[in-house]
Amino acid sequence: MHILSPPLSLAVSGALALGGLALAGHATPAAATTAAVVTQIGDVGHCDGGKAAILVRVSGFKTREGELRLDLYDGNPDNWLVGGKKIHKVHMYPIPQSGPVDVCVKVPGPGTYAFGLQHDVNRDYELTRVDGGAFSNNARVTLLERKPRHSKAAFTVGNRTKRIGIRLLYLRGLSIGPVKNPV
Repeated sequence: MHILSPPLSLAVSGALALGGLALAGHATPAAATTAAVVTQIGDVGHCDGGKAAILVRVSGFKTREGELRLDLYDGNPDNWLVGGKKIHKVHMYPIPQSGPVDVCVKVPGPGTYAFGLQHDVNRDYELTRVDGGAFSNNARVTLLERKPRHSKAAFTVGNRTKRIGIRLLYLRGLSIGPVKNPV
């Protein structure tokens, strides 16, 4: 498990884009003033280091309070969202006050994986009405089906970094969806 504080910040150039998630290796001071600041946490040395890894770009925060947690599961559907069956987890506290957040997660090797992401707004380690979350592949959830099937969340990772964009979902009245004005 990783509990990271404070997170690592990197300048990201909007001109470099591979699937919408490219990291600039070196930013000049002029470029840094026009680039968005992206915070990267987790197993940073594994992403774009020629190793099997997942780089998750998290967006759609309702608030920047609380803690962000990612739980990784293997390709076995019987292990999906079962306590004690996670193969890796990354915790982030505090959440940066602005900009995208990239979570780098090492994986044992090429294969099939799925993850759940929780934004624990009040850091009580319980899923409450104020908390948000998402699943890999932005798998759809509803009030009646709050846990997607493994087949909807599963994805494959090869020998390189797999980039995935995730938009957080929150309870909105009688539905679950993205916030209208993310921070």
